[in-house]
Amino acid sequence: MVGKVLSGRYEVLERIGQGGMAWVYRGRDLALNRPVAVKVLRPPWTDDADLVERFHQEARSAAALSDRHVVQVYDVGADGEFHYIVMELVEGTNLKEYLATHGPLAVPEALAVAEQVAEALADAHAHHIVHRDIKPQNILLTTGGLVKVADFGIARAMAGATLVNTGSLFGTAPYVSPEQARGRVSGPATDLYALGAVLYEMLTGAPPYTGDSALAVALKHIQDPVPDPRAARPELAAPVAELVMRLLAKDPADRPAGAAAVAARLRALRDAALRDDAEDPPPAAVGPVPAASRRRRRPLWPWLAGLAALMVAGALALVTRWIQGPPPVALPKVVGLPLAAAKSRLAAAGFDPVVAGTAPSTVLGKGRVLSETPPAGTRLKPGSLVTLVVSSGPVTFSMPTVVGEDQQQAVAELKLLSLKVEVSTRTANAAKGLVIAQSPEAGRSVAQGTTVRLVVSAGQPAPPQTATVPDLSGMDTASAAAALSGVGMTLGNVTWVYSTQPANTVIDQDPAPAGPAAAGGAVNVTMSKGISPASQGQPQNQSTVNFAVPAGAPNPSWVKAVVTDASGNQEVYYQQVQPGQQVSLTVTWYGANAQLVLYLNGQQQGSPTTLTPGGSPGAGPGGGGHGA
Repeated sequence: MVGKVLSGRYEVLERIGQGGMAWVYRGRDLALNRPVAVKVLRPPWTDDADLVERFHQEARSAAALSDRHVVQVYDVGADGEFHYIVMELVEGTNLKEYLATHGPLAVPEALAVAEQVAEALADAHAHHIVHRDIKPQNILLTTGGLVKVADFGIARAMAGATLVNTGSLFGTAPYVSPEQARGRVSGPATDLYALGAVLYEMLTGAPPYTGDSALAVALKHIQDPVPDPRAARPELAAPVAELVMRLLAKDPADRPAGAAAVAARLRALRDAALRDDAEDPPPAAVGPVPAASRRRRRPLWPWLAGLAALMVAGALALVTRWIQGPPPVALPKVVGLPLAAAKSRLAAAGFDPVVAGTAPSTVLGKGRVLSETPPAGTRLKPGSLVTLVVSSGPVTFSMPTVVGEDQQQAVAELKLLSLKVEVSTRTANAAKGLVIAQSPEAGRSVAQGTTVRLVVSAGQPAPPQTATVPDLSGMDTASAAAALSGVGMTLGNVTWVYSTQPANTVIDQDPAPAGPAAAGGAVNVTMSKGISPASQGQPQNQSTVNFAVPAGAPNPSWVKAVVTDASGNQEVYYQQVQPGQQVSLTVTWYGANAQLVLYLNGQQQGSPTTLTPGGSPGAGPGGGGHGA
């Protein structure tokens, strides 16, 4: 990538960072001869056409932001397989790195950083853009003393793809809002919650909630009480702590009314903190606290009086315009309609529909309207804006494993992913209350709203002296574990090999089926990985193996046939037989030859036999023959 010139204009000079979805390069705009940052979408996200379209659309929306605390977006485009955004190049560090070296910040310094982030959010929210991933890594501290917020619009573009794409929630766990953690629609209040979490970390040195996993932290955002930062920093002034706790309110309605109001409150608290710290001013940072903020400020009341007069004049003008304009009409209901039909209905009624974004839904299909704001029935002036949120369809993701977890924890994790849960119990050699099986099994692709069936241990049964080993052929690992648990045994070592038999199924086991084994013992299994890549282009062969079971064999007996071909595939067959029985098996293999080994009740019968296309494999046990 380094050295490439994107679209004949943006020269890529060096990589300076990367995230889960994009690489960031230092570059140069050859047309304007200025340094830029170039963010390039990484595979496999480039294969998602919907995400790529959102990537371009949201970047174009973010380009409308002009606040000095927002990293400016200059251009967005594509050059072949490369989808890129050209942005302002910010020299400095990010807040995450700054906190790692400085620890908790002085109160005026922390409030100054938060104030500038709030100003950036106010501009974005005024343009109907919600960041959805405010975190220290996205807050840049410039060498010139300014705070800038990065990835506006980009975070929103990724929301549909990353919500649960890897089994984790969209947003970064230490800063994710309760509504995000529940998978619900997030708005401006979501950004204020994340700002509160960042401010908490700047003041105390750690995020408000921590845990062993992202899911555990997300659950705390939903369930745990709002923490008081004074528990970690007792000298913190009560008004500062109260603002932090209000930003972290569980209900979005309980948070401050808007980012602009938060910025004003932070500014007032910062001024008060600077006055309190006048004898011991905070150390200079990379630049979050402008020097001007430390000078004595003029009284605010003349400015406030002038602002009040302007507001009154503006309000009177709006009232006059309202009275003289056309009468308000009821907003039609468009929830549930396809987006195009909803826009047509609103336009026909005289309203201006605006799509605020998408959100997943298990009820409404992709492209249908999930919500309208204001709600249907509200009487509005013609020409009023109506904000729509559109369904992106049910979110699909890889099913996590909860086998081995406590029932309560497993259920909480699955419900956090908007999955339904059914629980049954079974006696098993596992502690009571532990999940011993799940369906769908781990790794399967599932959608929100899917019902997950858990089998939970009811405690250990009275162990038998011996157990009969079940036949596990063709089972997946979860089914094999459940079958073994039913006879008081456990699943032992799992080995994976290429095989002509279906992928993710048992093709061999030790001990063999039907034999006696000690209760509580383990059974090792060999699982199929599917056909070997070396089989591509090789001929597929089938050979018929015929043999006679010796008359003196035990009743019943088990015959096992193992075929290994030159491409690395293995095929294993078990069959229960009677003494003197004539047996015929058809085996599949690839390539020019394969090797056949026969076992009777675990004992190898004769030497390995070579199989060739159309050839005769030779004699088998009991005087029988193998025919190709």
